[in-house]
Amino acid sequence: MWRETVVLALASIGQNRLRAFLTTLGIIFGVMAVIAVVAIVQGVFYVYTSQLEGLGAGFMFVVSGNPQATEKIRQSSYVTAEDALAVERDVDDVLAVTPYFFDQRKLQLRGQTADAVIMPTTERYPEIQNHFVEEGRFFTALELRTRARVVVLGPDLAQKLGLSRAVGEKVRLYGVPFTVIGVMEEKNGINALGQQFDQAAVIPHSTALLFSSPMRGGMLLIKLDNVDDVDRLKEEVRRALRRSHRISVGEADDFQIVTQSEIIESVGKITGIATWVVMAIVGVALLVGGIGIMNIMLVSVTERTREIGIRMAVGARRQDILAQFLVEASLLGLIGGVIGIGIGYAVSWLVTAVVPEFPPPHVPMWAIVLAFVFSASIGLIFGMYPAARAARLDPIEALRYE
Repeated sequence: MWRETVVLALASIGQNRLRAFLTTLGIIFGVMAVIAVVAIVQGVFYVYTSQLEGLGAGFMFVVSGNPQATEKIRQSSYVTAEDALAVERDVDDVLAVTPYFFDQRKLQLRGQTADAVIMPTTERYPEIQNHFVEEGRFFTALELRTRARVVVLGPDLAQKLGLSRAVGEKVRLYGVPFTVIGVMEEKNGINALGQQFDQAAVIPHSTALLFSSPMRGGMLLIKLDNVDDVDRLKEEVRRALRRSHRISVGEADDFQIVTQSEIIESVGKITGIATWVVMAIVGVALLVGGIGIMNIMLVSVTERTREIGIRMAVGARRQDILAQFLVEASLLGLIGGVIGIGIGYAVSWLVTAVVPEFPPPHVPMWAIVLAFVFSASIGLIFGMYPAARAARLDPIEALRYE
């Protein structure tokens, strides 16, 4: 019975292909928007969390400032290289700590200019970020102490400057020459602070302080040696920093400590909110699509009144008529959903192809299942009234209809 019902519904849709396509446009565009947005947002989230997980579970960073502190503390808050030494000295299970801040500058080499993310840090950066040198070497503790003008380039940055063999070249940064001593290995994606690894120029923190000041007071990157009790170590880091900053008992911290899991959780909440807000807005388009399906099904009932009368006359029950129109409406919604999923996925790939450095789209299975279920449900819900109207027709009156 159900097989015959589906065949009849498909045959009816096939006889009016253009009308069926126009009817499902609202569903198509609604589902397309949902899939495209989910693919793009989840793609960014997937790449970002993959990079964070690649740092290891024992990663955390400290930023200056605290919204709960007084205005005086917020304005005078700084995280310094001395704080990094205090944490490394006072917390036993810390593997490495580095002060860190970032800056946007231009690098110049023989007429070539490239925008770069400047990452001032210490010699401990590679083990903290799990990001190592591919060519040449990283700078040393001695070069950090002597404020050497050396730089390690990201591979994309070296390519933009036209450097096939970068080590030993002199590039201009902050208006003065820096010697290129290495090129980092390729590491697609962004770090915990949203910066492109492969477009970065890593320089000694002490050297950077000669030319630039940390925005918003700087930060610390911390890699833990023991990840069995991150909460305890977070509290130990907090106590070490309070002592370093000479904060009295009862006063609020003038810094914030954020762990890897907290970053992932926060980013997940943001992407989740963004996804559901867009889906709620797109729900209006799906509602319009459902109204379109109901409208065309009412027209179909009117056009096929005589056919309904003939089917009833030869033994079709009212539930058979009801099922036929409900299946037809559901199939219209489902077909629109399938087309919308395909177009939405294509649009998300188009966006990533057009926008440089954009992460590839990622469509989770729940989004596809939700699109299927929701589009079919829209057709079913909005097809109920036309189907009930068809099932209530009087067979004799239907046969008389011209």
